[in-house]
Amino acid sequence: MKRKELESTIKNTEEAIKVQQLYLKKLYEQLEALNEQEKERKKYISSKEIIELIYKNIGKNVNLSTIKRWADEGFLGEVIDEKEKFWALHLKQGKKRFLYPKMNAFNFLYEKGYLFPQFEVLDRVMIMDQNNNSVIGIVVDSCLQKGHFQYTIQIEETFAIIKDIEESYLSKVTGDVDNI
Repeated sequence: MKRKELESTIKNTEEAIKVQQLYLKKLYEQLEALNEQEKERKKYISSKEIIELIYKNIGKNVNLSTIKRWADEGFLGEVIDEKEKFWALHLKQGKKRFLYPKMNAFNFLYEKGYLFPQFEVLDRVMIMDQNNNSVIGIVVDSCLQKGHFQYTIQIEETFAIIKDIEESYLSKVTGDVDNI
């Protein structure tokens, strides 16, 4: 290769690298926006998800007009248009989808008797912590706080009381504990 050709190739390659670096930066920004919106979306529940939750909890079929009426009356909190608020997420095409803050919706559904804690008082449960350590206990109390069920558990071995355990850290125990 001649000197001029080599210098030209280097210059073109450097330009291509700059363009690709800008493109990579843009992709990282989009990924960050997507991650933030996925995290934020978990704080909301859609009309369809409310219908499925009610059916799962009590076996009652509720229609969309009921959800709309509850939203219009303000029982479900602020109504959010999913496509506007979560523009970075891949959403289903078609009609508008409305979202409601889980905290408001869950409180309303709990008061109406449509939402129940997964575990009842006196259920035997296993508590898993972040280090995958497990402890067996008995549910003493449960309450809905900030859109999540929180439990008070009495540990079987020590009779110590642990408060404010998230539902996601619990699993029901049946049978012999040694087989777990």
